[in-house]
Amino acid sequence: MDVYCKVCGEPWDTYSLREDFSEEERKMFLRGEGCPACKGIPTMYCENCSRPYKGWMRADMTKEEIELIWKKKVCPECGSKLKVAKYSGEYMSSLVDCDGAIEDLTGKSVLEYF
Repeated sequence: MDVYCKVCGEPWDTYSLREDFSEEERKMFLRGEGCPACKGIPTMYCENCSRPYKGWMRADMTKEEIELIWKKKVCPECGSKLKVAKYSGEYMSSLVDCDGAIEDLTGKSVLEYF
């Protein structure tokens, strides 16, 4: 079963939470502060062309693109304003759906991370 990152919306299976995440990454993820993919950098999306810009995409971008997207909040494709994508609903419902599985894998209740 997948659990979604609150910051970037990336799906992670509960096995990854135990085996692939460090303890610090797991705590960060369960508190809703990001995942190893986005490292807490929010996904931006264009109000006009709906193009998403995820934090993990920064590795393949120039400094100018990063400045434009995450600091000036302007779409490099069409020049329109960018907004931060909200994944709160998916995040919370995925935690509720996976609570027992997360507790089995980590030995802690999800609520202990808040």
